[in-house]
Amino acid sequence: MLQRIRDSAMTGLVILLSLAITSPGALAARPVPKPKAQGSFTDHLESFDAARWAKADGWKNGSPFDNAWRADHVSFAGGMTDLRLSNQASLGEPYSSGEYRTTGYYGYGCYEAGFRPVARHGVVSSFFTFAGPYDNGGNGRHNEIDFEFLGSDTTRVQLNFWTNDDTYASSNEVLVDLDFDAAAGFHAYAFKWSSTGIRWYVDGTLIHEAFDQASNPTPKAADSLHKIMMNLWPVDETAAGWAGTFVYPGEPLHALYDWVRYTAGEGCEVGAPPQPPEPGDPATMHVREITTSLDARGTQVIARVMVVDGLGQAVNGAAVSAGWSGVITGGDTSRTTDSTGLATFYSSRSRSPGTVTFCVTGITKSGLSYDDGANLETCEAITK
Repeated sequence: MLQRIRDSAMTGLVILLSLAITSPGALAARPVPKPKAQGSFTDHLESFDAARWAKADGWKNGSPFDNAWRADHVSFAGGMTDLRLSNQASLGEPYSSGEYRTTGYYGYGCYEAGFRPVARHGVVSSFFTFAGPYDNGGNGRHNEIDFEFLGSDTTRVQLNFWTNDDTYASSNEVLVDLDFDAAAGFHAYAFKWSSTGIRWYVDGTLIHEAFDQASNPTPKAADSLHKIMMNLWPVDETAAGWAGTFVYPGEPLHALYDWVRYTAGEGCEVGAPPQPPEPGDPATMHVREITTSLDARGTQVIARVMVVDGLGQAVNGAAVSAGWSGVITGGDTSRTTDSTGLATFYSSRSRSPGTVTFCVTGITKSGLSYDDGANLETCEAITK
């Protein structure tokens, strides 16, 4: 009898394995849900905002990049973000440099930045949007819109885009002459991404546009949302014909970024550079941002609250109180911010579909007062 049970169990296992192998899609991975499109923002890049940005760290892209990415090569000084390129060897590469990227994804709208690129043969300074298999904004394919400065000639800028192009088969790059040397000072660079195409601007003036065509489509937000990114990197010998041959000058190189602005929607307009924020009261604190996401199963909401003082500096050790409503009403109601100013909350679990709303109800910390009127956000909703 025991042997018959064993034989029967083995037969059943063989049948199940056979079905799994022969049935189409039986072993297919569960589709990754498309991320939520983030809203408009202006960031003066004076300090690290971990709720919105991440520093690339501990990996490399491979050829034609001749560097590894290190978080310590992204720093903040003088009210701006500094991306550094040094001769620090890392991960088998001779150089290290910095890349700054959003944690969230963005759709149609106006993307703007004020920055100063590096003038050095073989160096690329950039401001762009990107999605792909590792930064998956929807379909997991390569989509990108670029401003790229080739350090061999910073009186010109290269514009480019890629649409669902994992093999880099398309060729949409164009070099545009400027009436100034971009490495000599700060200018405003912007592009407007819409369903009908892309328009690129410098200091508010249209310099190039690419129209969506059936034979050469521009990226679509319905296919994939994009991350906002900026980086500085040296090319290897395979790209010397494009960007020049890189020779390290003996000291680090610096690309400086003063501000970034995103205005959501196809009806957006490229505007004048934002004015620096007025100094606030360092004795007050408020919510700079709330971000929400779902866990892998889609049953639990994770809410992250960024608390800053009146000068925009992260507040550590602030007790944040909050509440939940909608299809989930339970979960964490009190968390304390960490050294980056983030407090992370977890809702109760529920399989019920619908909208969950998370609201901050108070913040306390000795020596600081909570100015709820200064909150950039107080509530955030997500649909599960």
